[in-house]
Amino acid sequence: MGSMKPLWRDVAAQRRHEINRKIPNEWLVPEHLLETHPAMALPHVSGILTPWELQVTEMRAVDILAGIRERRFTSVDVTRAFCKRAVIAHQATNCIAEVLFEEALAQAAELDEYLRIHGKTKGMLHGLPISVKEHIFVQGTTATSGLIAWANQMSPGDALIVQTFREQGAVFHVKTTNPQTLMAIETDSNLFGRTLNPHNPSLTCGGSTGGEGALIAMGGSPLGIGTDIGGSIRVPSAFCGLYGLKPSVGRLPHSGLCGLHDGMHNIIGAVGPMAKCREDLELFSSAALANRPWDHEPSLIEIPWKENIQIPAKLKFAVIRTDGIVHPHPPVINALEEVVATLEASGHTIVDWDTGLHEALINTINETYFLDGGKEYWETLEAGGEPPVQMLEWILKTHAKRSYSVEETWKVNSQLDLLRTMYAKQWNAAGIDAIICPAGPTVASVHGESRYWGYTSVWNALDYSAAVVPWRKVLPSDTLVNSAQQLSGSNAANDWFQERYGPQGADRYVNAPVGVQVVCRRLQEERLLQIVASVEASMSAAANGIDRGVVSELDCAQRALATEQSSHKDGSLYKITTLEDKVAAIAA
Repeated sequence: MGSMKPLWRDVAAQRRHEINRKIPNEWLVPEHLLETHPAMALPHVSGILTPWELQVTEMRAVDILAGIRERRFTSVDVTRAFCKRAVIAHQATNCIAEVLFEEALAQAAELDEYLRIHGKTKGMLHGLPISVKEHIFVQGTTATSGLIAWANQMSPGDALIVQTFREQGAVFHVKTTNPQTLMAIETDSNLFGRTLNPHNPSLTCGGSTGGEGALIAMGGSPLGIGTDIGGSIRVPSAFCGLYGLKPSVGRLPHSGLCGLHDGMHNIIGAVGPMAKCREDLELFSSAALANRPWDHEPSLIEIPWKENIQIPAKLKFAVIRTDGIVHPHPPVINALEEVVATLEASGHTIVDWDTGLHEALINTINETYFLDGGKEYWETLEAGGEPPVQMLEWILKTHAKRSYSVEETWKVNSQLDLLRTMYAKQWNAAGIDAIICPAGPTVASVHGESRYWGYTSVWNALDYSAAVVPWRKVLPSDTLVNSAQQLSGSNAANDWFQERYGPQGADRYVNAPVGVQVVCRRLQEERLLQIVASVEASMSAAANGIDRGVVSELDCAQRALATEQSSHKDGSLYKITTLEDKVAAIAA
């Protein structure tokens, strides 16, 4: 008689034990601090990080690389600092899926020795710690997509993006959580558990690249590798107050991922970056294309990263205030109006955008996600003896209602192609440079309420380049909507979301970040990031005149420290060393 399969709870317990077993005890935050302090404050109040480690983990990736290149930092010291801070983030949010600290420190030591011997860096990312979404293959690690049945599935090697970055000198210190099957914009699975938003634990960090969102927001990584097939980079970026980029399919390396529907090309995801600044999105994209990845992944388009893209000084933006299906909550629409006002004040042209094609695009892409009626999802859950988590169960019962014949899938593809052509005609007629719109109808959702991804998935349907830019946090005044534009009719999805805001209003979403989404046409990633720079310039010029919300002490400190260059590890140039000092500095 064969041995019985372990119960799913036992498999999950073993995986979590493996994660915890690799965490040094001296990096653990005392329980009383976890209970009494906000997650975002823990790196500063725990005493685990030195002043220099706090400083370096709040710098931009481009500045860290400069410090290593100029031998002001070592990769070992930088890597150790991010490993320690990743542990703090994990204790607060449950964001780590695999610990690679020993391997990372050994890799960092080799890179330091390489620099010492050769007098030059190995590549563009020499010595930089980078985190990786769990389902992306990294040699020697598991890749499970949050599924019990795949809990012990090992990566067959490095994904091409990981291989490319390794060749460029990157150090991989952690893999981060993603939801069960990946197909959700909330990160929850039976295998890893739920990942929390570091700004407010009652809210989701988003998904499916949610572990990256929580980790990077807390400073546990300067740069993360994510994937996006319907909003999986942009939703957690918006929910966690980060920058995120979804490139067009075929632009950046995408091979070497674990996931359901392998080989299904009706709709394809894209690999992209999450970071704390636009410059680091550019760094990621440039490094990803540095080694001619199209020579190894035939589906990639041979377009090297283009430097010094020129855009007009004054741009024409179309603004989407509502997609006509689910109207955004007050914080989202108010923040969008503020950003639009900054663009107008800078001399850019703003026009309203007709979203008449959006419902058909969103319905069509939702069909392409579940052409087998969810059959493979249910079979894989059954193989692991596990139930679907709350969000996945809702998604499958709502969107995976029937399977499609081969001929029916052709019709879906034909419909999508027609809609893309119609959208291109609309764009041409309007003569716009970019669209600015919400990243979703709500800021970070209360757990179990992330039920609409149309504001992001529509750009996957069109295969347009899209980025998220953080702006502010939820304000008490966000109970009022500045925009007079409302839905002309009503529908069940919109009604459900409006009820969620309810009488509590902004109080349900305390400290939640609010960002905007900027969209360009297909394969225009360089142009998109230059337009994002223009948006940033307008936002920066107006920031002093707009109440952006009482941004947390850590957020302010991160912005201040990101530009400070210190060659001293004793902290002598680290001007702000305590949380109290930060508060005083902000008040001043």
